[in-house]
Amino acid sequence: MHKECPTSCGLCSPMCVDLTPDCNHWAKEGQCKENPGFMNLHCAVSCGVCQPQCKDQHNDCPGWAKEGECVSNPGHTLKACPVSCGVASCKEPVCADTNTTACALWNLDDECIKNPGMMMAECPVTCGVCPTVCQDKDASCGSWAKDGQCDSNEEAMLTLCPQACGVCQQLELFYRAGNGLGKDEL
Repeated sequence: MHKECPTSCGLCSPMCVDLTPDCNHWAKEGQCKENPGFMNLHCAVSCGVCQPQCKDQHNDCPGWAKEGECVSNPGHTLKACPVSCGVASCKEPVCADTNTTACALWNLDDECIKNPGMMMAECPVTCGVCPTVCQDKDASCGSWAKDGQCDSNEEAMLTLCPQACGVCQQLELFYRAGNGLGKDEL
């Protein structure tokens, strides 16, 4: 199962992107609720299926943080280990840039590399600290899915519990098919 179904087993999250520039417009028109089947696959970010999430990217992060790597090597460690390094934006419920316009401008000037301490805290999404991932947003999702809520309460469940309801796996398959990738290439 781990090899064939890594997303369903919680080992990874598929790349989450809106597949068309119309997604934001459609979401504002209420299409995420009116047409969740299509919108959750094609507009996963605009519909809130996928959200920026702080996660340590390496098993060694707690050790690196304890050894002082967050201070001595901030360019790598703050990005790879935001939770272990205590990046301020990772303490919030939703990982977000403090000022998207300023972050975009600073990023054009390579500030994520030049000034990682400030940038990882102020602009975590722009600097790649918080990749957009597909995962359940409530610990009860698994039991709700077993109770049949994915079908009977589709509107809420497909956004709140995309992993338990199979949306994350569908996104992975959909993305692979659209990009000609095999199962080991994502």
